Amino acid sequence: MVQFIHAADLHLDSPFIGLKSLPPFLWEQIYQSTFKSLEKIVDLAIDKQVDFVCLAGDIYDSDDRSVKAQAYLRNELIRLESAEIPVFICHGNHDYIENTGLHLTMPKNVTIFNEEVETHWLTTKKNERIAITSFSYPKRWVRERMIESYPKREETADYHIGMLHGSVDGVESEHGTYAPFTLTELKNKNYDYWALGHIHKRQILSENPLVIYSGNTQGRSSKELNSKGCEWIQLTAEAKTHQFYSTATIQWEKVQLSLKGIERLGDVYQTIQEFIQTKKNNKQSLFIELRLTDSESLALNVRKKINSGELLEAVQQVSETDDVIIWVHRIVLEKETVGNNQFSFMTKEWQEAINLVAEESWFNEATNFLFEEGQIEDYVDSRDQRYRELIITEAKEKIIQQLGIEGSEKNEN
Repeated sequence: MVQFIHAADLHLDSPFIGLKSLPPFLWEQIYQSTFKSLEKIVDLAIDKQVDFVCLAGDIYDSDDRSVKAQAYLRNELIRLESAEIPVFICHGNHDYIENTGLHLTMPKNVTIFNEEVETHWLTTKKNERIAITSFSYPKRWVRERMIESYPKREETADYHIGMLHGSVDGVESEHGTYAPFTLTELKNKNYDYWALGHIHKRQILSENPLVIYSGNTQGRSSKELNSKGCEWIQLTAEAKTHQFYSTATIQWEKVQLSLKGIERLGDVYQTIQEFIQTKKNNKQSLFIELRLTDSESLALNVRKKINSGELLEAVQQVSETDDVIIWVHRIVLEKETVGNNQFSFMTKEWQEAINLVAEESWFNEATNFLFEEGQIEDYVDSRDQRYRELIITEAKEKIIQQLGIEGSEKNEN
């Protein structure tokens, strides 16, 4: 029997773009969250007394690798060294190997894979021979099918583990195509487990053999919702067991809250406060996008308070002494009418403009600067039809909201 931890996409020292306007104490919590997730991984490994730990790429948020992030990782790996737990690391498209003269030396229990696919061996305390195969990115963009260089299962190994930071063919991803592979290619290697990285959403691609994207260890924006963490794996000759463990200090959620029958602003506020208290009882700090539904009873002046952001400011009253932080970062008043009828007010010129933006070539030209060099690929979706439709719909909704505010102001005057 062998047991180990599989984690990926820690993104240590993430800048958390767009969140620096948070209250200082809350900003500090979100900034430290990627480091705290690493601590939880190490705590779990020591508590479980695992045979080794696999970190499958993007340990750092960038190839620059801040000295703080390197020192933090080193200190945590020393904890594992003290517990006699080896660590195997491959680097991905964010923390590819470059400027090695700026890298801190890691403890002796750490094996870092080179730029070419290679296999390292480990003999556990129970004298089981483990083969672990992987590679590290030498540059940001690796388009080659590196899976083709992975050898078949080592016959002399009790267990063979593959680590691969890349994207599976045929699965839509917002993270771009890197070191592509197919599930069939993985299965043909006859390995016992595939520890995948790069995709931030946890996915189990296969149960036999086990092929798992562990997802990232800490959500970094409202795109990365719900539990984030790592996998605990146990392999025996008869069975393969896996269990997910949450490591996120702060969890992102998108929640619908019904306002059925509610008319007054005070009742809306009270409903949200009761919702927040319920969430606090779960003992998990949350960043929440609150989507208010069933709002047909709301008066126009109440809608104005919601759409203008005044209500959001009122519910963002948190204290640094709170054990559990529930931060509502966005409130959206969902439309009760679905479909194109709600946009029938638009003039012919507006409709023509919307149709133009919906064209792929025009949309790509208008947004090229956002996607140059892939600098914000983790924060902005790929420009497929689904993404274009989402952006256009949100733009329409903002126009409607603004017209609603202006309309209510005219009525008051």
